Amino acid sequence: FAVFGRENMAMQSRLSGAIQDDSLQVFYQPIVDAGTGAVLALETLARWPDGKGGWVSPELFIPLAEKNGLIQELSGRVLERGLGQLACWRQAGLTQPITVNISRSQLYSTSFVADMLGRLSGFGLRPHDIILEITESVALTDHARQMKHLRQLVEAGFRIAIDDFGTGYSSLSQLHEMPIQFIKIDSAFAQRLHAEDGRAVMHAIVQLAQLLKLKIVAEGIETREVAQCLQRMGVRGMQGFYYSEPVPAAVAELMLRLGVTPKSSH
Repeated sequence: FAVFGRENMAMQSRLSGAIQDDSLQVFYQPIVDAGTGAVLALETLARWPDGKGGWVSPELFIPLAEKNGLIQELSGRVLERGLGQLACWRQAGLTQPITVNISRSQLYSTSFVADMLGRLSGFGLRPHDIILEITESVALTDHARQMKHLRQLVEAGFRIAIDDFGTGYSSLSQLHEMPIQFIKIDSAFAQRLHAEDGRAVMHAIVQLAQLLKLKIVAEGIETREVAQCLQRMGVRGMQGFYYSEPVPAAVAELMLRLGVTPKSSH
Protein backbone atom coordinates (compact mmCIF):
# COMPACT_ATOMS: atom_id res chain seq x y z
CA PHE A 1 0.00 0.00 0.00
CA ALA A 2 2.87 2.38 0.87
CA VAL A 3 4.45 1.82 -2.56
CA PHE A 4 1.09 2.37 -4.28
CA GLY A 5 0.57 5.54 -2.23
CA ARG A 6 3.99 6.89 -3.25
CA GLU A 7 3.34 6.09 -6.92
CA ASN A 8 -0.03 7.79 -6.68
CA MET A 9 1.53 10.89 -5.12
CA ALA A 10 4.25 10.97 -7.80
CA MET A 11 1.68 10.68 -10.60
CA GLN A 12 -0.48 13.37 -9.00
CA SER A 13 2.53 15.68 -8.85
CA ARG A 14 3.40 14.95 -12.50
CA LEU A 15 -0.20 15.52 -13.57
CA SER A 16 -0.33 18.84 -11.71
CA GLY A 17 2.89 19.85 -13.49
CA ALA A 18 1.53 18.78 -16.88
CA ILE A 19 -1.61 20.90 -16.34
CA GLN A 20 0.47 23.91 -15.19
CA ASP A 21 2.91 23.83 -18.13
CA ASP A 22 0.12 23.01 -20.60
CA SER A 23 1.76 19.81 -21.85
CA LEU A 24 -1.54 17.93 -22.05
CA GLN A 25 -2.79 17.54 -25.60
CA VAL A 26 -6.31 17.60 -27.00
CA PHE A 27 -7.43 14.90 -29.42
CA TYR A 28 -10.78 14.70 -31.18
CA GLN A 29 -13.02 11.68 -31.77
CA PRO A 30 -15.68 12.04 -34.47
CA ILE A 31 -19.37 11.34 -33.96
CA VAL A 32 -20.38 10.04 -37.37
CA ASP A 33 -23.63 9.85 -39.33
CA ALA A 34 -23.64 6.11 -40.01
CA GLY A 35 -25.72 6.61 -43.15
CA THR A 36 -23.42 9.06 -44.92
CA GLY A 37 -20.06 8.98 -43.10
CA ALA A 38 -20.37 12.74 -42.45
CA VAL A 39 -18.95 13.99 -39.14
CA LEU A 40 -21.78 15.37 -36.97
CA ALA A 41 -19.55 16.59 -34.13
CA LEU A 42 -16.13 16.04 -32.54
CA GLU A 43 -15.63 15.07 -28.90
CA THR A 44 -12.68 16.85 -27.26
CA LEU A 45 -10.52 14.50 -25.19
CA ALA A 46 -7.47 15.12 -22.99
CA ARG A 47 -4.34 13.13 -23.83
CA TRP A 48 -1.22 13.06 -21.64
CA PRO A 49 2.13 12.12 -23.25
CA ASP A 50 4.18 9.95 -20.89
CA GLY A 51 7.50 11.41 -22.11
CA LYS A 52 8.62 8.07 -23.54
CA GLY A 53 6.74 8.16 -26.82
CA GLY A 54 3.53 6.75 -25.34
CA TRP A 55 0.50 8.01 -23.45
CA VAL A 56 -0.80 7.80 -19.88
CA SER A 57 -4.25 6.17 -19.99
CA PRO A 58 -7.14 8.62 -19.45
CA GLU A 59 -8.75 5.86 -17.35
CA LEU A 60 -5.86 6.43 -14.96
CA PHE A 61 -5.40 10.21 -14.92
CA ILE A 62 -8.99 11.49 -15.24
CA PRO A 63 -10.19 9.75 -12.01
CA LEU A 64 -6.94 10.92 -10.34
CA ALA A 65 -7.69 14.51 -11.38
CA GLU A 66 -11.26 14.19 -10.08
CA LYS A 67 -10.12 12.71 -6.78
CA ASN A 68 -7.43 15.31 -6.15
CA GLY A 69 -9.27 18.47 -7.17
CA LEU A 70 -7.37 18.98 -10.43
CA ILE A 71 -10.28 18.22 -12.75
CA GLN A 72 -11.57 21.78 -13.02
CA GLU A 73 -8.18 23.11 -14.07
CA LEU A 74 -7.62 20.18 -16.43
CA SER A 75 -11.07 20.62 -18.00
CA GLY A 76 -10.45 24.35 -18.32
CA ARG A 77 -7.22 23.75 -20.27
CA VAL A 78 -8.90 21.23 -22.57
CA LEU A 79 -11.82 23.60 -23.12
CA GLU A 80 -9.51 26.52 -24.02
CA ARG A 81 -7.62 24.36 -26.53
CA GLY A 82 -10.84 23.00 -28.00
CA LEU A 83 -12.43 26.44 -28.36
CA GLY A 84 -9.29 27.89 -29.94
CA GLN A 85 -9.26 25.06 -32.47
CA LEU A 86 -12.99 25.42 -33.12
CA ALA A 87 -12.57 29.15 -33.78
CA CYS A 88 -9.96 28.26 -36.46
CA TRP A 89 -12.33 25.71 -37.99
CA ARG A 90 -15.15 28.27 -38.03
CA GLN A 91 -12.88 30.72 -39.88
CA ALA A 92 -12.16 27.94 -42.37
CA GLY A 93 -15.92 27.55 -42.98
CA LEU A 94 -16.43 24.30 -41.03
CA THR A 95 -19.72 24.30 -39.12
CA GLN A 96 -19.75 21.16 -36.94
CA PRO A 97 -19.85 21.58 -33.14
CA ILE A 98 -17.44 20.11 -30.62
CA THR A 99 -18.62 18.24 -27.54
CA VAL A 100 -17.00 18.96 -24.18
CA ASN A 101 -17.10 16.78 -21.06
CA ILE A 102 -18.29 18.66 -17.99
CA SER A 103 -17.30 17.46 -14.51
CA ARG A 104 -19.45 17.44 -11.39
CA SER A 105 -17.44 20.29 -9.82
CA GLN A 106 -17.84 22.47 -12.93
CA LEU A 107 -21.59 21.90 -13.07
CA TYR A 108 -21.92 22.71 -9.37
CA SER A 109 -19.98 25.97 -9.72
CA THR A 110 -22.34 28.96 -9.46
CA SER A 111 -20.27 30.92 -11.99
CA PHE A 112 -20.14 28.10 -14.57
CA VAL A 113 -22.67 29.54 -17.05
CA ALA A 114 -21.07 33.01 -16.94
CA ASP A 115 -17.57 31.49 -17.25
CA MET A 116 -18.60 29.45 -20.28
CA LEU A 117 -20.23 32.42 -22.00
CA GLY A 118 -17.12 34.51 -21.31
CA ARG A 119 -14.78 31.88 -22.76
CA LEU A 120 -16.91 31.49 -25.88
CA SER A 121 -17.15 35.23 -26.40
CA GLY A 122 -13.35 35.49 -26.16
CA PHE A 123 -13.06 33.19 -29.17
CA GLY A 124 -15.93 34.76 -31.13
CA LEU A 125 -18.05 31.63 -30.63
CA ARG A 126 -21.66 31.09 -29.50
CA PRO A 127 -23.24 28.55 -27.11
CA HIS A 128 -24.68 26.65 -30.10
CA ASP A 129 -21.13 25.89 -31.24
CA ILE A 130 -20.58 23.37 -28.45
CA ILE A 131 -22.48 20.49 -26.86
CA LEU A 132 -21.92 19.90 -23.15
CA GLU A 133 -21.58 16.23 -22.17
CA ILE A 134 -22.62 15.35 -18.63
CA THR A 135 -22.48 11.78 -17.39
CA GLU A 136 -25.77 10.30 -16.31
CA SER A 137 -24.52 9.72 -12.75
CA VAL A 138 -23.55 13.42 -12.42
CA ALA A 139 -26.89 14.57 -13.84
CA LEU A 140 -28.68 12.47 -11.23
CA THR A 141 -26.71 13.69 -8.21
CA ASP A 142 -28.78 16.18 -6.25
CA HIS A 143 -31.43 16.07 -8.96
CA ALA A 144 -33.25 19.32 -8.08
CA ARG A 145 -30.03 21.33 -7.99
CA GLN A 146 -28.75 19.84 -11.24
CA MET A 147 -32.05 20.54 -12.99
CA LYS A 148 -31.67 24.21 -12.13
CA HIS A 149 -28.12 24.27 -13.53
CA LEU A 150 -29.12 22.39 -16.68
CA ARG A 151 -32.03 24.76 -17.29
CA GLN A 152 -29.73 27.78 -16.92
CA LEU A 153 -27.39 26.30 -19.52
CA VAL A 154 -30.20 25.57 -21.98
CA GLU A 155 -31.65 29.06 -21.46
CA ALA A 156 -28.20 30.48 -22.27
CA GLY A 157 -28.29 28.57 -25.58
CA PHE A 158 -26.18 25.49 -24.81
CA ARG A 159 -27.12 21.99 -25.94
CA ILE A 160 -26.72 19.14 -23.47
CA ALA A 161 -25.94 15.46 -23.96
CA ILE A 162 -26.26 12.82 -21.25
CA ASP A 163 -23.12 10.69 -21.54
CA ASP A 164 -22.74 7.02 -20.52
CA PHE A 165 -26.53 6.70 -20.72
CA GLY A 166 -27.89 3.49 -19.22
CA THR A 167 -25.34 3.26 -16.41
CA GLY A 168 -26.78 5.86 -14.02
CA TYR A 169 -30.23 4.37 -13.48
CA SER A 170 -32.22 7.52 -14.18
CA SER A 171 -35.93 7.08 -13.75
CA LEU A 172 -38.24 7.78 -16.65
CA SER A 173 -39.70 10.78 -14.84
CA GLN A 174 -36.23 12.29 -14.36
CA LEU A 175 -35.28 11.73 -17.99
CA HIS A 176 -38.56 13.24 -19.11
CA GLU A 177 -37.91 16.39 -17.04
CA MET A 178 -34.27 16.90 -18.05
CA PRO A 179 -33.78 19.77 -20.53
CA ILE A 180 -31.48 17.72 -22.74
CA GLN A 181 -31.20 17.23 -26.50
CA PHE A 182 -28.93 14.18 -26.85
CA ILE A 183 -28.25 10.88 -25.15
CA LYS A 184 -25.01 8.96 -25.68
CA ILE A 185 -25.71 5.28 -25.06
CA ASP A 186 -22.92 3.69 -23.03
CA SER A 187 -20.57 1.37 -24.95
CA ALA A 188 -21.50 -1.56 -22.69
CA PHE A 189 -24.81 -1.84 -24.58
CA ALA A 190 -23.15 -2.00 -28.01
CA GLN A 191 -20.99 -4.86 -26.71
CA ARG A 192 -24.10 -6.92 -25.86
CA LEU A 193 -25.82 -6.73 -29.25
CA HIS A 194 -24.73 -10.28 -30.16
CA ALA A 195 -27.20 -11.58 -27.56
CA GLU A 196 -30.97 -11.42 -27.94
CA ASP A 197 -31.56 -9.77 -24.56
CA GLY A 198 -28.82 -7.23 -25.35
CA ARG A 199 -30.58 -6.30 -28.58
CA ALA A 200 -33.92 -6.03 -26.75
CA VAL A 201 -32.50 -3.63 -24.15
CA MET A 202 -30.83 -1.47 -26.82
CA HIS A 203 -34.06 -1.41 -28.82
CA ALA A 204 -35.98 -0.26 -25.73
CA ILE A 205 -33.48 2.57 -25.07
CA VAL A 206 -33.66 3.71 -28.70
CA GLN A 207 -37.47 3.70 -28.68
CA LEU A 208 -37.53 5.63 -25.41
CA ALA A 209 -35.16 8.27 -26.79
CA GLN A 210 -37.22 8.56 -29.97
CA LEU A 211 -40.43 9.00 -27.96
CA LEU A 212 -38.79 11.79 -25.97
CA LYS A 213 -37.52 13.31 -29.26
CA LEU A 214 -33.89 13.02 -28.18
CA LYS A 215 -31.04 12.62 -30.65
CA ILE A 216 -29.09 9.39 -30.11
CA VAL A 217 -25.38 8.66 -30.30
CA ALA A 218 -24.24 5.07 -29.73
CA GLU A 219 -20.75 4.83 -28.19
CA GLY A 220 -18.17 2.07 -28.42
CA ILE A 221 -18.89 0.98 -32.01
CA GLU A 222 -16.09 -1.40 -32.97
CA THR A 223 -17.47 -3.57 -35.80
CA ARG A 224 -19.55 -3.27 -38.94
CA GLU A 225 -22.03 -5.83 -37.56
CA VAL A 226 -22.78 -3.65 -34.53
CA ALA A 227 -23.08 -0.51 -36.68
CA GLN A 228 -25.50 -2.24 -39.06
CA CYS A 229 -27.59 -3.66 -36.21
CA LEU A 230 -27.95 -0.18 -34.70
CA GLN A 231 -28.77 1.38 -38.07
CA ARG A 232 -31.61 -1.10 -38.44
CA MET A 233 -32.93 0.13 -35.07
CA GLY A 234 -32.90 3.71 -36.38
CA VAL A 235 -29.66 4.95 -34.78
CA ARG A 236 -27.65 7.32 -36.98
CA GLY A 237 -25.10 8.94 -34.69
CA MET A 238 -22.21 6.60 -33.85
CA GLN A 239 -18.82 6.90 -32.20
CA GLY A 240 -16.10 4.31 -31.75
CA PHE A 241 -12.95 2.73 -33.15
CA TYR A 242 -14.84 1.25 -36.14
CA TYR A 243 -15.08 4.84 -37.39
CA SER A 244 -12.01 6.40 -35.77
CA GLU A 245 -9.98 6.50 -32.59
CA PRO A 246 -9.34 9.99 -31.09
CA VAL A 247 -7.02 11.89 -33.47
CA PRO A 248 -4.99 15.13 -33.50
CA ALA A 249 -6.62 18.33 -34.77
CA ALA A 250 -5.09 18.16 -38.28
CA VAL A 251 -6.52 14.68 -38.88
CA ALA A 252 -9.86 15.70 -37.34
CA GLU A 253 -10.04 18.62 -39.77
CA LEU A 254 -9.71 16.26 -42.74
CA MET A 255 -12.57 14.19 -41.30
CA LEU A 256 -14.73 17.31 -40.90
CA ARG A 257 -14.12 18.10 -44.57
CA LEU A 258 -14.22 14.63 -46.13
CA GLY A 259 -16.27 12.50 -43.73
CA VAL A 260 -15.17 9.14 -42.34
CA THR A 261 -14.79 5.81 -44.08
CA PRO A 262 -15.30 3.04 -41.51
CA LYS A 263 -12.54 0.51 -40.97
CA SER A 264 -13.14 -2.91 -42.51
CA SER A 265 -14.17 -5.43 -39.84
CA HIS A 266 -11.92 -8.41 -39.24
